[in-house]
Amino acid sequence: MSKKSLRTHFIKSRVTEYEFNFIKEKSLNTGLPVSSYIRNLSMNYPLKSVVDQRALSELIKCRADLGRIGGLFKMWLVAEKETKLKLGQRTYKTIDELVNHIELKQDEILELSKILLRVKE
Repeated sequence: MSKKSLRTHFIKSRVTEYEFNFIKEKSLNTGLPVSSYIRNLSMNYPLKSVVDQRALSELIKCRADLGRIGGLFKMWLVAEKETKLKLGQRTYKTIDELVNHIELKQDEILELSKILLRVKE
């Protein structure tokens, strides 16, 4: 920062306890200190939500977990066919439907992730 752009002025404002807690929570959601949050909000600078980034990270992890589960089911089905073992109460059809359901859920998670990121195709 140059000497001209140093932040040397203070703005004081009184708020209620509720307002203070509300502002503090909003600033935590953006990952900014309260003063930076208020300054960015006042200057109409874009605010990025840390909560959205955390949610996206969790969605990505869930999608990967579903992929691993689907892969394990597929491996199990192949092993069952090769060894001619019984599936217990499950049939190949129900296991196949379960794998398809997992794949559909992966696609849903991908679409939600795109919406969260506001990615346009």
